[in-house]
Amino acid sequence: MSTTAKQRSDPLVPLPGLLAEMGVPVEDVLTGTGLAPEDLTPDQFFDLSTILAILDNAVLRTGREDLGLLLGARHTTAVLGPLSRVVRASPTLGEALLDLSSMQGRNTSAATTYLRRQGEDVFFGYGVHDPRLAVSAVTQDIVLAILNRIIAELTRGAVRPREFLSMRPVPRNPARWSGLGAVVRFGEPETGFFLSSMDMAFPLATADRQLHDRALEELLSQPELLAAKWTHRTRRALRALLLEGCSGMPEVALRLGVGPRSLRRALAREGTSFEEVRDAVRLAIARDLL
Repeated sequence: MSTTAKQRSDPLVPLPGLLAEMGVPVEDVLTGTGLAPEDLTPDQFFDLSTILAILDNAVLRTGREDLGLLLGARHTTAVLGPLSRVVRASPTLGEALLDLSSMQGRNTSAATTYLRRQGEDVFFGYGVHDPRLAVSAVTQDIVLAILNRIIAELTRGAVRPREFLSMRPVPRNPARWSGLGAVVRFGEPETGFFLSSMDMAFPLATADRQLHDRALEELLSQPELLAAKWTHRTRRALRALLLEGCSGMPEVALRLGVGPRSLRRALAREGTSFEEVRDAVRLAIARDLL
């Protein structure tokens, strides 16, 4: 399997329609990416660097710094691909987000979502762990907008995030971000949002345990995006744990459900070490912060 960072194409699918409304030819935005308008269909996997270039081009061509918000607002849970069936059939919002977090590696090989309890609230975060990628502001925006839409759909508008954090710099017109429905704090060390414990326990009207288990089994039967799965899993775990001040082998191994020696051997078989993986994730976080 390829070692390039891959990402599901679905977030880009509404882009041609949005650009048309703004009077910008989608061909101009795709220049230099090797893609044509007819390639922007669901259930494809592109190099994430290509997707990031397309989003940056779209902001440049339209002059809209809030393009990520506009694009993300056009999505439903279908943007998750087969994972959407698992998420929608989960019993509660909290279990849906846990499924999303644990299975997001089926949609991208370079980023992760994670849950962390913080006081009385729960933080749901997103971050890229591949140090080869430079993630711009538009990516942070589209992530928040898509996740906001997913929560609204799952709970039929009954639950909204209490507060948003974003790694993006303060925009020229912050008022446009008020459409997310809660305060957005910019220039933060991570991107995500807060929910209360009560929010997490919210029962989903679409819950179906049998459908959930069947959809999860089908999802797990599909091939993984990367052959070096332990390197990938370690990166995903570290992306969240480093922000909690935890970066040791014991903490990461515990998060992955294996012993430290087993994890070290598994990484060695894939031609790397825990220290090399940790340094790579630290570099990815530093690039995001810059």
